Amino acid sequence: MVSDKYPIFFQMEIPVVNLRDELATLSLRLDKSGVRPLYLQLADQLRQLINNARLHPGDRLPSSRRLAEELGISRTSALNAYDQLIAEGLLITRPASGVFVSAIEQAVTTPTDGTAHCQSGLGRPGASIEAAGLFDAGPDIDQFPFDDWARCLSRVWRRPDPGLLRDRHPGGYWPLRQAISRYLKVMRDIQVSPEQVIVTAGNRDALSLIATVLLQTEYSRPQVEHSLLQTNPPSQTNSTVWLEDPGYPQLRQGLMAAGAKLEYCPVDEHGMTLPAAGAPGCFAWMTPARQYPLGVNMSTQRRLDWLSRSREDNFWLVEDDYDSEFHYRKAPAAPLFNLDHQQQVILVGSFSKVMFRTLRIGYLLAPERLVEPLLAAQHNLGTLASMPVQPALAEFLEHRRFASHLRRMKRCYQQRRDYLFELLETHLGDSFCTELPDRGMHLVSLLDSGVGVTDYWLEQQLADRQVHVSALSSHYKNANVQGLLLGFSGSSEQQLLTGVKILKELLRDSS
Repeated sequence: MVSDKYPIFFQMEIPVVNLRDELATLSLRLDKSGVRPLYLQLADQLRQLINNARLHPGDRLPSSRRLAEELGISRTSALNAYDQLIAEGLLITRPASGVFVSAIEQAVTTPTDGTAHCQSGLGRPGASIEAAGLFDAGPDIDQFPFDDWARCLSRVWRRPDPGLLRDRHPGGYWPLRQAISRYLKVMRDIQVSPEQVIVTAGNRDALSLIATVLLQTEYSRPQVEHSLLQTNPPSQTNSTVWLEDPGYPQLRQGLMAAGAKLEYCPVDEHGMTLPAAGAPGCFAWMTPARQYPLGVNMSTQRRLDWLSRSREDNFWLVEDDYDSEFHYRKAPAAPLFNLDHQQQVILVGSFSKVMFRTLRIGYLLAPERLVEPLLAAQHNLGTLASMPVQPALAEFLEHRRFASHLRRMKRCYQQRRDYLFELLETHLGDSFCTELPDRGMHLVSLLDSGVGVTDYWLEQQLADRQVHVSALSSHYKNANVQGLLLGFSGSSEQQLLTGVKILKELLRDSS
C-alpha cells in the first residue's frame, strides 16, 4: 500500500516465512523518483535487514513475482536484487522451495556502489579501475563459478583415462564433442551429430581450418563430387570470399594471409546484403545472430535469401554465431545451420564469451561431406585446442551451475547495458546517437557530425587515459562511419560511470 506520509515511496509489509512457518513483518520503502535504481534500493534494504538480524538464517523470502507485484516494480528489478544478494552469499536458492537467508556467520558490509554482483575485480589487492577496463566487452570473470570449474578439472585429472594422454583425438575429445552437441540443442535448438562437431582453439583456429580446406583444395564448391584420395586438387580453385562491411579487421587480415580475394557486402537494417547474382565466390563469412560490430540481427527473409543464393551460385556460407548467448528481449532467430537443407553452412562458435577469454576452446559444425577433409587439415596443421582442458569442459557443460551462471550473467549484462545507455543519453546525448541493443556485450554510439573530432582521435586519446574503446570507422572498408564501440559486460556500473565521465571531459576539453 502507498502511505500518505511518503507519497513518493512504494511501501510493503512483507511476511517472511522461516522454516518453522513463523511470520515476521518487514517494511520496505522504495523511492521511485530517486536516481538510484530500484533493484539497488531493494537489495540495500534487504541486506540491512539481514545485517540487523531482522531476517535470520533459514527465513524464506517472497517469490520474485509476488515481491514485484506488492512493490509495484518489474519482476526484473526483484530478480536483480535477489541475484545481487545471492552473489554476496546472503541469500540462497533451493529448487522448488524458494529464496532463503543463508546461514552466514557474520554480517556483510554494504557495498559502496551497490554493485557487488557486477564488480570486475576492484576488490582484489592491487586491482584498479584502469586495470579492470572501463568499457570491457568481455565476460565478467569475477562472476564465473571457478569452484565448480576447479572440481571438474580435479575429477578428470586425479585419475585420468590413460587413453586421454596416449591416444590421438581427431576432431577433439569425443565426450566433449557429444557435450557440445547436447549444449547446442538446449541453447540454440541446433540438431547436430557429435561427428559433425570439430573442437577448435577458437575462431582463428576455425578460420585457418576453413580457409585451408575451402581455398586450397577441391572443396571450394559445395555441389560437386569429392574424393579424399585425390592428392592433386585442380589447379583452379575459387578464392573469392564475401565479408560484411563493417566487420572484423582481424578476419580480413587472416583471409588475405590465406590467399583469399576479398569482396565486401554492406550491412543494412536486415543484415549483410547479397552480392550480384551469378558472381563467382568460394564462401561468405557472416554474423547473422548479432552482426559485428553494428549489432544487427539478420532478418529471416535475408537468411533465406542467402541460403537460396548459395544454392543457385554454388558457394559455402560460414555462420559465425557471435554473441548469440546473451539476448535480452527475445530469443534469437533460427541459425542458418538449422535452415540449411543442402549442407552448405559451416557454423563457428566459441566458449570465450560465456566462460573466459583465455580458455581458447571453440568449435565448428561441419556439413557431413566436409568433416573428413577438415579433420585431415586439422591433423596436418596440428591440433591447437588444449587437450587437458577438453575433458573438464565436457563435464562442466553438463553441470547445472553452468546453466544458472548463464541466466545470471544475462540479467547482469542486461542491467549494465541499460545503465550505460542511460548514462550516454543523459551525459552525452548531444554528442552521440546510441541505440539500445537487444543482445550482445557492447553497444554502438554514433558520433554526431557537429562534434569536431574523429572516432579514431577519441580512441587514441582515451587509450592514453587507460580507457579502451574501438573506433567504428576502423571496421569499415568502403565507408567512413564515425562512432565508438563501448563494452559493458565486463565493467561494473561504477566503472561505466567513470568511463562516461572521462569521455565527456575529453569532448569538453576538445571543443
